[in-house]
Amino acid sequence: MKKRTITHLTSFILLIVTVICIISGIIKWPGFINALGLTYRDLPMAQITGVHDWTGILMILLMVLHLISYKGGFRGMIKTIKEIV
Repeated sequence: MKKRTITHLTSFILLIVTVICIISGIIKWPGFINALGLTYRDLPMAQITGVHDWTGILMILLMVLHLISYKGGFRGMIKTIKEIV
């Protein structure tokens, strides 16, 4: 697989995982459930917490891969900043 394909695939998976983590985080937000007129017993909070925790961990790993794939771009950006300063 080409490096560009891996980078795009990593970015896309990172987007999906981030959206899932955000949605599960909103559901876990204390005021959100009350605003819907629900209680914590109405939802499978253990599973939602598990999804939220695991997507958070996966998000960190994917971000590291994403940053590694763009290391050349970061080097160029840092070099440009050093030239400006």
